[in-house]
This record gives sequence, structure tokens and C-alpha cells, in this order.
Amino acid sequence: MKQGLAALVLLLAACNPGPPPPDMKDPLAVAGAFVSAFNTRDLSRMLPLVDQVNLDAIKEALAGGPDSEAWRGIFDPEMVEILARQDGKVEGPRYDGREALVKVGASGDGDIYAIGLEQGKDQKWLIVEHAVLSEAKYLALDEKSNH
Repeated sequence: MKQGLAALVLLLAACNPGPPPPDMKDPLAVAGAFVSAFNTRDLSRMLPLVDQVNLDAIKEALAGGPDSEAWRGIFDPEMVEILARQDGKVEGPRYDGREALVKVGASGDGDIYAIGLEQGKDQKWLIVEHAVLSEAKYLALDEKSNH
């Protein structure tokens, strides 16, 4: 009986592989997929969405697990709370030179939490950083890319 249940669980997992990959040529889609993965603590889904520096940090957190410093560094309680409060909503992007900034949260005192993405030569956007800036500064950024 246990073998049958285990086989059923494996079959259901194979049939439900999770959300489809985002359009990597759309910074809003990439940021939305990242926030969704972040909110469910799915580091594996984050891997293809980030640049090499962040990729190394995520791999370290995967290897160390939830009790590791690397894991806690990614899932900082303040960021967990802010992103959960937004319930996966992302806004933007706004552009600052070659970087796209997507709003993923806001504090109570007027700060915007954003994910910064850069576009590679293959036209795909990857997450390179997170930023905190004032709402006025965020809104002053370009709504359209200059590239």
C-alpha cells in the first residue's frame, strides 16, 4: 500500500511541474516569477532568473538548507514580510540607464523595494540586485527603455 501511495505522489508531482517559465525578455515577467518563487521559498525556480553573483548565493543556500546563514540571508524576515504583504504583485518596470527596476514592495514610510534587472546580449533579463529608493525617485525613472 505504501508503495502505491508513493508512486501516486510521484505521478502527481510529474503531472504538476509548477508554473511555466516566464518570458525572459520581459523584465516584469522575470520579476513576477522571482517573487512567486521567493514567496514559496522555491530556490530552484529562482536559479534561471538571476545573474551569476546571485546564482552562487542561491546555490549556497540550496546546499546549506533552511538552517544556513546563506538561506537566512536570502529570506531576511523583513523582506519576507514586505513581499508577502504585496501578495506577489509587481509593478513597472521603470528604467535607469540599462537597468530595469520592478517594484515588489513598499514600506510604510514611502520607500519602494525594487528588483533590479539587466538585459544580456541575448535580450534576456536577469535579476542583478534589489534596491530601496524613495517613491518619488522611483516614479521619476523612465517608463520606457532607451535601448
